[in-house]
Amino acid sequence: MMAIVRKRRAVISEVRPFEGDDGVLHLVRLEYKDNASPDTEQLLWECEPYRELLSPAAVPLATDPPMPPDEFDAVVRASRWSALSPFLDPDSDGPLDRLPICSPFHGAVQVEDYQLVPLLKALRMPRINMMIADDVGLGKTIEAGLVLRELLIRRRIRRILVLTPAALRVQWRDEMWEKFSLPMDVIDRDATQKLKRTIGIDANPWRSSARAIASYHYLKQPDVLEQFHSACKVGEDSPHLPWDLLIVDEVHNLMPSAMGEDSDLCKMLRLVAPYFEHRLFLTATPHNGRTRSFSGLLEMLDPVRFSQTDEL
Repeated sequence: MMAIVRKRRAVISEVRPFEGDDGVLHLVRLEYKDNASPDTEQLLWECEPYRELLSPAAVPLATDPPMPPDEFDAVVRASRWSALSPFLDPDSDGPLDRLPICSPFHGAVQVEDYQLVPLLKALRMPRINMMIADDVGLGKTIEAGLVLRELLIRRRIRRILVLTPAALRVQWRDEMWEKFSLPMDVIDRDATQKLKRTIGIDANPWRSSARAIASYHYLKQPDVLEQFHSACKVGEDSPHLPWDLLIVDEVHNLMPSAMGEDSDLCKMLRLVAPYFEHRLFLTATPHNGRTRSFSGLLEMLDPVRFSQTDEL
């Protein structure tokens, strides 16, 4: 259900009863559809002035007179574009049998057949913990973008963090916008200082940005890592993790050491990974010849299925 609250259009994603002084009220969770901040909010519906519920878009009824073909095609295209699962399977019992996908139709990219394999595998996983280890130049960024876009369309994720080498931050931001129409914020020292000048000295970029790109060399710094931890605090009774999807590009740079102490990058990834429900690692060289390093990387990807060991 859509609504307009505080002059912003939003989706009502959750409604819960709230015991107030005036009786039982409705505590609603809103997901705003613009790019302003905040992008989500919880509020008491009855206490909001000028609130408005938007009725669902009407579709033609069987008793209506025939529509002109051009108008009918426009209605079909609009319904498919705005639907949660717009592409159904006409040859089976329903859309879940062959996992119809939407993201290739919502992106400005020519998708190769093999680039759909990670997407289809991800949709079969209740919690996505996947490593994409295609060779250089085969489009790992596009494959990750397809998974990211599909999960956003299905509303399975909202908060996203992409960790990359510093030289690839702008490239990731540009590709996500140009190929998938996904605006993302690059978080670094300059962006943090700009945010503090705009909002206030206590502004935390990890809290204000829902789709962030950062260098893992930047995040490993103690003051930045502490700032990230402070933004990840959730209530003790909350069933949700503070972040939804972690994408790590060139993840072999964060691989555990085969002997001796792990690097600061590896320690940083071990600390931040548990804050994410889904994890997607990208690398063209997943195995460095050391079983302990490779199994340790898999353990950070999915600690339920893997554990660090010297032998496979």
